[in-house]
Amino acid sequence: MRAKCIQTALFVCLFTLSLAAHSRADEKGPADTVNGFYDVYIKVKPLGIPDAAKLAKLSPFLTPGLVSLLTEADVTEQKYKEETKGEVPPLVEGDIFTSLFEGADAFLVGKCEEKDNTAECVVGFSNTNPGDGKTFKWKDSVQLEKTDKGWLISDVNYKGDWDFAVKGTLTGMLKRLNSEEPGE
Repeated sequence: MRAKCIQTALFVCLFTLSLAAHSRADEKGPADTVNGFYDVYIKVKPLGIPDAAKLAKLSPFLTPGLVSLLTEADVTEQKYKEETKGEVPPLVEGDIFTSLFEGADAFLVGKCEEKDNTAECVVGFSNTNPGDGKTFKWKDSVQLEKTDKGWLISDVNYKGDWDFAVKGTLTGMLKRLNSEEPGE
């Protein structure tokens, strides 16, 4: 009887350890989220503020707060377009998810550092000019938060150091845009 109890207890312990290990193996890390996001980004090519259709494809990788800022920015852009009858450029032109106006056509997620429920991943980008075939390379970093849905992107830190590179952060740019009245 005692051997049977020990055998049952051992089975329960091994089963529990197996479940815990399996659960950790299934959990995606910050790099997985960043890879998933930029895989979709490369396909969607969202220049300027993404419209609702493009945002729907990108949003599974983004925090609700960032999705909200992007949605509000799209509304601001639409109001501005209506006010100006589409006769002027949009408020935001070019890529907003990297520091290069033209955006990236390739990426490689580098080192990701986790601290508590946040992470930062360095991402190497490149853009090849179709005219001359020259490739421009740079790095930005992506901020993530660990949520009940896993790791989600909360911001992009623009790290471009060339003239006319986008500077600051994605959320900073969106907050400035959303606080202004279109047409000001």
